[in-house]
Amino acid sequence: MENKKTLIFIGNSGSGKGTQANLIEEKLKEKGEKVLHVELGDHFRDFLSMTTDTAKAANEIAQKGALQPEFLAIHLWSKILNLYYSQDKNLILDGTPRTLREAYVLDGALRFYGIEDPIVIYIRVDRETVKERMLSRQRKDDTEEKIENRLNWFERRVVKAIDFFREDDYYDFIELDGSQSIEEIHQIILEKTKI
Repeated sequence: MENKKTLIFIGNSGSGKGTQANLIEEKLKEKGEKVLHVELGDHFRDFLSMTTDTAKAANEIAQKGALQPEFLAIHLWSKILNLYYSQDKNLILDGTPRTLREAYVLDGALRFYGIEDPIVIYIRVDRETVKERMLSRQRKDDTEEKIENRLNWFERRVVKAIDFFREDDYYDFIELDGSQSIEEIHQIILEKTKI
Protein backbone atom coordinates (compact mmCIF):
# COMPACT_ATOMS: atom_id res chain seq x y z
CA MET A 1 0.00 0.00 0.00
CA GLU A 2 1.25 3.48 -0.92
CA ASN A 3 2.44 5.45 2.09
CA LYS A 4 -0.14 7.89 3.39
CA LYS A 5 0.79 11.33 4.66
CA THR A 6 0.90 12.23 8.32
CA LEU A 7 0.99 15.97 8.94
CA ILE A 8 1.32 17.61 12.35
CA PHE A 9 0.45 21.31 12.28
CA ILE A 10 1.99 23.35 15.08
CA GLY A 11 1.84 27.08 15.67
CA ASN A 12 0.54 29.62 18.09
CA SER A 13 -3.19 30.27 18.36
CA GLY A 14 -3.95 32.60 15.47
CA SER A 15 -0.99 31.38 13.38
CA GLY A 16 -3.30 30.02 10.67
CA LYS A 17 -2.45 26.36 11.31
CA GLY A 18 -6.13 25.36 11.43
CA THR A 19 -6.83 27.07 8.11
CA GLN A 20 -3.87 25.32 6.49
CA ALA A 21 -4.84 21.94 7.97
CA ASN A 22 -8.36 22.35 6.54
CA LEU A 23 -7.00 23.29 3.10
CA ILE A 24 -4.77 20.21 3.04
CA GLU A 25 -7.70 18.01 4.10
CA GLU A 26 -9.78 19.42 1.22
CA LYS A 27 -6.92 18.88 -1.24
CA LEU A 28 -6.45 15.24 -0.20
CA LYS A 29 -10.19 14.56 -0.38
CA GLU A 30 -10.34 16.12 -3.87
CA LYS A 31 -7.78 13.47 -4.88
CA GLY A 32 -10.08 10.75 -3.51
CA GLU A 33 -7.95 10.15 -0.41
CA LYS A 34 -9.28 9.16 3.01
CA VAL A 35 -8.36 11.59 5.79
CA LEU A 36 -8.56 11.51 9.58
CA HIS A 37 -8.29 15.12 10.73
CA VAL A 38 -7.85 15.54 14.49
CA GLU A 39 -8.52 19.17 15.44
CA LEU A 40 -7.89 19.24 19.16
CA GLY A 41 -9.39 22.68 19.84
CA ASP A 42 -12.79 21.59 18.50
CA HIS A 43 -12.70 18.38 20.54
CA PHE A 44 -11.80 20.34 23.68
CA ARG A 45 -14.71 22.74 23.11
CA ASP A 46 -17.09 19.75 22.71
CA PHE A 47 -15.66 18.17 25.83
CA LEU A 48 -16.11 21.39 27.84
CA SER A 49 -19.83 21.39 27.04
CA MET A 50 -20.27 18.13 29.01
CA THR A 51 -21.48 18.09 32.62
CA THR A 52 -18.95 15.67 34.14
CA ASP A 53 -16.76 16.69 37.06
CA THR A 54 -13.75 16.50 34.74
CA ALA A 55 -15.38 18.87 32.24
CA LYS A 56 -16.33 21.27 35.05
CA ALA A 57 -12.74 21.34 36.34
CA ALA A 58 -11.44 21.80 32.78
CA ASN A 59 -13.90 24.67 32.29
CA GLU A 60 -12.40 26.48 35.28
CA ILE A 61 -8.98 26.17 33.66
CA ALA A 62 -10.41 27.39 30.32
CA GLN A 63 -11.95 30.45 32.02
CA LYS A 64 -8.45 31.51 33.10
CA GLY A 65 -7.00 30.87 29.64
CA ALA A 66 -4.56 28.41 31.23
CA LEU A 67 -3.16 25.22 29.71
CA GLN A 68 -5.29 22.11 30.15
CA PRO A 69 -3.53 19.13 31.80
CA GLU A 70 -1.63 16.88 29.44
CA PHE A 71 -3.61 13.76 30.37
CA LEU A 72 -6.81 15.33 29.02
CA ALA A 73 -5.29 16.33 25.69
CA ILE A 74 -3.66 12.91 25.31
CA HIS A 75 -6.92 11.18 26.22
CA LEU A 76 -8.85 13.15 23.59
CA TRP A 77 -6.53 12.60 20.64
CA SER A 78 -5.50 9.04 21.53
CA LYS A 79 -9.17 8.02 21.82
CA ILE A 80 -9.78 9.37 18.30
CA LEU A 81 -6.75 7.49 16.94
CA ASN A 82 -7.80 4.28 18.74
CA LEU A 83 -11.30 4.44 17.26
CA TYR A 84 -10.79 5.90 13.78
CA TYR A 85 -7.20 5.63 12.55
CA SER A 86 -6.30 3.02 9.93
CA GLN A 87 -3.32 2.76 7.59
CA ASP A 88 -5.41 3.57 4.52
CA LYS A 89 -6.00 7.11 5.86
CA ASN A 90 -3.91 10.24 5.73
CA LEU A 91 -3.59 11.71 9.21
CA ILE A 92 -3.74 15.43 10.01
CA LEU A 93 -3.11 16.58 13.57
CA ASP A 94 -3.88 20.18 14.48
CA GLY A 95 -3.41 21.58 17.98
CA THR A 96 -1.32 18.80 19.44
CA PRO A 97 1.18 18.29 20.94
CA ARG A 98 1.40 21.32 23.23
CA THR A 99 4.12 20.13 25.59
CA LEU A 100 7.29 18.08 25.40
CA ARG A 101 5.74 15.17 27.35
CA GLU A 102 2.78 15.15 24.99
CA ALA A 103 5.22 15.10 22.05
CA TYR A 104 6.86 11.98 23.52
CA VAL A 105 3.48 10.23 23.81
CA LEU A 106 2.51 11.21 20.25
CA ASP A 107 5.91 10.02 19.01
CA GLY A 108 5.24 6.62 20.61
CA ALA A 109 1.79 6.45 19.00
CA LEU A 110 3.09 7.26 15.50
CA ARG A 111 5.81 4.63 15.81
CA PHE A 112 3.26 2.11 17.18
CA TYR A 113 1.16 2.61 14.02
CA GLY A 114 4.24 2.15 11.83
CA ILE A 115 3.86 5.62 10.33
CA GLU A 116 6.78 6.53 8.10
CA ASP A 117 8.12 10.04 7.46
CA PRO A 118 5.66 12.10 9.52
CA ILE A 119 5.79 15.77 8.55
CA VAL A 120 5.75 18.55 11.15
CA ILE A 121 4.63 21.93 9.79
CA TYR A 122 5.51 24.74 12.17
CA ILE A 123 3.84 28.03 11.18
CA ARG A 124 5.86 30.74 12.91
CA VAL A 125 4.18 34.11 13.54
CA ASP A 126 5.40 36.94 15.76
CA ARG A 127 3.58 37.67 19.00
CA GLU A 128 2.00 41.00 17.97
CA THR A 129 0.57 39.62 14.71
CA VAL A 130 -0.92 36.64 16.55
CA LYS A 131 -2.50 38.96 19.13
CA GLU A 132 -4.11 41.10 16.42
CA ARG A 133 -5.45 38.03 14.59
CA MET A 134 -6.88 36.47 17.75
CA LEU A 135 -8.62 39.66 18.85
CA SER A 136 -10.10 40.17 15.38
CA ARG A 137 -11.67 36.69 15.15
CA GLN A 138 -13.96 37.56 18.10
CA ARG A 139 -14.20 34.20 19.84
CA LYS A 140 -15.61 34.50 23.33
CA ASP A 141 -12.51 32.82 24.78
CA ASP A 142 -10.23 35.36 23.07
CA THR A 143 -9.98 38.09 25.70
CA GLU A 144 -6.74 40.06 25.90
CA GLU A 145 -5.76 38.45 29.21
CA LYS A 146 -6.42 34.91 27.98
CA ILE A 147 -4.54 35.60 24.76
CA GLU A 148 -1.52 36.81 26.77
CA ASN A 149 -1.70 33.64 28.90
CA ARG A 150 -1.81 31.43 25.80
CA LEU A 151 1.09 33.27 24.16
CA ASN A 152 3.14 32.90 27.35
CA TRP A 153 2.56 29.17 27.67
CA PHE A 154 3.30 28.68 23.98
CA GLU A 155 6.71 30.27 24.49
CA ARG A 156 7.29 28.38 27.74
CA ARG A 157 5.95 24.94 26.85
CA VAL A 158 5.10 24.37 23.17
CA VAL A 159 8.47 25.58 21.88
CA LYS A 160 10.11 22.59 23.65
CA ALA A 161 7.84 20.21 21.71
CA ILE A 162 8.73 22.01 18.47
CA ASP A 163 12.45 21.61 19.22
CA PHE A 164 11.92 17.89 19.89
CA PHE A 165 10.49 17.42 16.37
CA ARG A 166 13.08 19.70 14.77
CA GLU A 167 15.95 17.64 16.23
CA ASP A 168 14.58 14.11 15.57
CA ASP A 169 15.43 12.67 12.13
CA TYR A 170 12.23 10.58 12.17
CA TYR A 171 10.34 13.77 11.31
CA ASP A 172 10.42 15.89 8.18
CA PHE A 173 10.39 19.31 9.84
CA ILE A 174 9.11 22.31 7.85
CA GLU A 175 9.19 25.80 9.34
CA LEU A 176 7.16 28.48 7.56
CA ASP A 177 6.81 32.24 7.91
CA GLY A 178 3.16 32.65 8.89
CA SER A 179 3.05 36.33 7.92
CA GLN A 180 2.61 35.35 4.26
CA SER A 181 -0.83 35.08 2.66
CA ILE A 182 -2.96 31.97 3.20
CA GLU A 183 -2.54 31.03 -0.46
CA GLU A 184 1.26 31.48 -0.40
CA ILE A 185 1.60 29.29 2.69
CA HIS A 186 -0.73 26.68 1.20
CA GLN A 187 1.34 26.50 -2.00
CA ILE A 188 4.59 26.09 -0.05
CA ILE A 189 3.02 23.26 1.99
CA LEU A 190 1.82 21.51 -1.18
CA GLU A 191 5.29 21.75 -2.73
CA LYS A 192 7.21 20.64 0.35
CA THR A 193 4.86 17.75 1.20
CA LYS A 194 4.37 16.67 -2.44
CA ILE A 195 0.59 16.51 -1.99
